[in-house]
Amino acid sequence: MCRSRNPRQPWWALLLLLAAQPLLAAGVTLSAEQQAWLRQHPQIVWAAERDYQPFIYLDAQQPPRGLSHDLLMLLQQRLNLPLQRAPAAPLDQLLADVRAGKIDLLTSLRPTAERAEYLAFTAAYVQVPTVLLLRRDQRSNLTLNQLQGQKVAVGQGYAVEGFVRQHYPQVHWQAQPSDREGIQALLSRQVEAVVLDLGSASYLLPQFNPNALQIGTRIGFDYPLSLAYRKDWPELGSILDAGLRSLSLQEREALLAPWLQPLASPPHAPGGQLLQGAALLMLLLAAILLARHAWQQRWNAS
Repeated sequence: MCRSRNPRQPWWALLLLLAAQPLLAAGVTLSAEQQAWLRQHPQIVWAAERDYQPFIYLDAQQPPRGLSHDLLMLLQQRLNLPLQRAPAAPLDQLLADVRAGKIDLLTSLRPTAERAEYLAFTAAYVQVPTVLLLRRDQRSNLTLNQLQGQKVAVGQGYAVEGFVRQHYPQVHWQAQPSDREGIQALLSRQVEAVVLDLGSASYLLPQFNPNALQIGTRIGFDYPLSLAYRKDWPELGSILDAGLRSLSLQEREALLAPWLQPLASPPHAPGGQLLQGAALLMLLLAAILLARHAWQQRWNAS
């Protein structure tokens, strides 16, 4: 039966919520092999990215927060995971620590060919498009092709950085430690645009001056975010995926609600209609991605 849409719920929340529907389950039961693996590994070291709002970040001296943190804590409780938190750091540093064997588990990562050399990934639990963020005094339909020769900010070490550098080499890319610092550079006119995912944009904009900023067009790159774990621990991946499949739609809604913000750009604004139309396609893609991952897991086990 179809659920009626909450009128206060931002449209892109559906992109996240409906992706869960193919994998609803009543609970989680680990196999004897999985339980034995957990007993043999009494410590799983994970670390938070320092500033990737709203997915994972640190607020002053507080512990990590965000959608991905809440998800991981729920999985820890449900699966009895022996998690040990390492210090938070920018993404580049975290990836280096994984390669050095210092960290076993990360959240909020998009699979890439480079990362797949040393990491494996669970099914995606979130999928959002990447967009341009612009000042209000700019044309909202600006594209990266039209920004050739100009400075544009992008998150350093983020999966989208490699994409834009490869496909738009004429843009003068300015790598930033976080999306927040990219927005600050935009407002101070050090750059002409910021590339970031739509979830981060909608969460961060109210913390600045929403009247001075606007969400522009999509850039053709989407973020299916997963939990990432060391490649030589496939058992951990199967355990995490079992936990993800056990989450009910109601549990996912409860996880998402604190972190979803309305879009800063009104739906009728130029670029906003394009994003809304893209959301319908992304809903389908996210659901297919999760369902295919579950099918592959069952096939490999058979």
